[in-house]
Amino acid sequence: MTAFQSLFNKLSASGLYNLQEGTKEYAELMAYAEGLKLIYEDLDILLREYFVQTAEGFGLENYEEMMQVCNIDQSLSGRRNSIMSMLQISNSDNRLKDFDKILGIYNIHGTFSDEPGKVIFDCTDSLTSTQKESITEHMKRFCPANTTLQFNTV
Repeated sequence: MTAFQSLFNKLSASGLYNLQEGTKEYAELMAYAEGLKLIYEDLDILLREYFVQTAEGFGLENYEEMMQVCNIDQSLSGRRNSIMSMLQISNSDNRLKDFDKILGIYNIHGTFSDEPGKVIFDCTDSLTSTQKESITEHMKRFCPANTTLQFNTV
């Protein structure tokens, strides 16, 4: 049912208005319906962008900025997966066995190992030096405070 039909049905039932085609009331009702149509379209966009699973534009950008997501996969599904992975990480996920969860944020692959005072990540993806630096800075947020992160690439 369109906005016009909904308004027409409700106002006709009240009997207060002459809603015959060609009347001023009918024309006014059509104008209101057009305005509501624009609002409904904007609300549909807001609703789509609010949820990570359906966001396509400014919604994803807002999540990425707010959560400081660093992602090398710029596809729509890659961006969504990074945000969803970030939302699944808690403050207690800073042990070596938890670091595999962290890889989902960046859409990269590799293995973690540790030495006293050092977490070592051997990345199996080919990254540029800029990507490596950016991801290293972001991954440091998840390392225990008394350790350093060594990031190795192929």
